[in-house]
Amino acid sequence: MDEAHGRIEFREIDEHGNALEHHLESPEAARRAAVNPFIIGLWVLELGLAIAIMVIINEAMTPFTPTPGNTMPFAYFLSTMTPQLLQSAALILATLLFWHAWQWQKRKASR
Repeated sequence: MDEAHGRIEFREIDEHGNALEHHLESPEAARRAAVNPFIIGLWVLELGLAIAIMVIINEAMTPFTPTPGNTMPFAYFLSTMTPQLLQSAALILATLLFWHAWQWQKRKASR
């Protein structure tokens, strides 16, 4: 009766009916290979945008100092870029959060 409840094993066979060796990767190796470099790049870009926005807001809070000639003050130039940087940072963050949620859902469904 113990043999009837034994472990069932499935093996792949080639076209001649010979059993093929099956090498399973360790879970640690599969997890290490699952790191997506593009997602890491997006997180770095998101961090860079957040720091840039903080620097821009800090520079915009300083009083505009007159510059020689007819050039635009650098703080004013940075403050005009802030809405576009905020929008791109929010879009990248939302994209990353949806991607992580999708990966989590995919892993949960495969269990």
